[in-house]
Amino acid sequence: MASHKRESRNRSKDPVVDSELKRYPIVYVPGYGAPPLHGKYFRSKLEARGFDVCEADLPYLQTGDIPRSARILAAEVERTRRYFEAEKVNLVGHSLGGIISRYYLQKQGGWRYVHRAVYLGTPHHGVYWAVFVMGTKAGRQLMPNSRLLKELNNDPSRCRNIKCLSIISNFDEMIVPRESGVLECGYNKTVNWPVGHWGMVFSNKAIDWIIDFLDGVLESQQGFAKVYEERRMGEGPCTASSS
Repeated sequence: MASHKRESRNRSKDPVVDSELKRYPIVYVPGYGAPPLHGKYFRSKLEARGFDVCEADLPYLQTGDIPRSARILAAEVERTRRYFEAEKVNLVGHSLGGIISRYYLQKQGGWRYVHRAVYLGTPHHGVYWAVFVMGTKAGRQLMPNSRLLKELNNDPSRCRNIKCLSIISNFDEMIVPRESGVLECGYNKTVNWPVGHWGMVFSNKAIDWIIDFLDGVLESQQGFAKVYEERRMGEGPCTASSS
């Protein structure tokens, strides 16, 4: 079971937080083979900004079957909701953690319990390097055109009414190329060099965007675009609507 931290915070003293702002706790979903250091640092940065944060404790360093990992995530979401007495949570998934989050949202009814979702360097359309980790179930499911990814990307419900943000790096071509990181049913934002795939959880810029998105203020900022505003109409229409 993932550990939970509950602290009394006087948010009115935080200059970046409106004391009247309603915030949901965050469940962080780590990526394929990610070491504990990643989650520890990432959680500390979000907690310092006034969020309650838990981390999904997935087996085999997140290399197991994605639907099974999504069921474990579902249990963590329920524990987090009860512990913090929250109606919903926010999800933040890094790399494969974003695919696990999407499976939970789209295939296991998680959209009912999630306010917003953020994906960091997530291969929404798969990656060919997964051929080198075909010995793991998640590795096979991350291959482009795998049955699991087809199910997610061809699902007409997509993100339901959950607002989603995909953060992509221009310096991540070797792991998650831009065309795989683009999310058709949500918003997209790009960080530049020197932030690469693993560096996203350490990037202050990415963390600022996550916080602004979860607080509902990023949409009004310049350069924040939906995919259907970047592409021709009809290519992957966005079904995500209001939060």
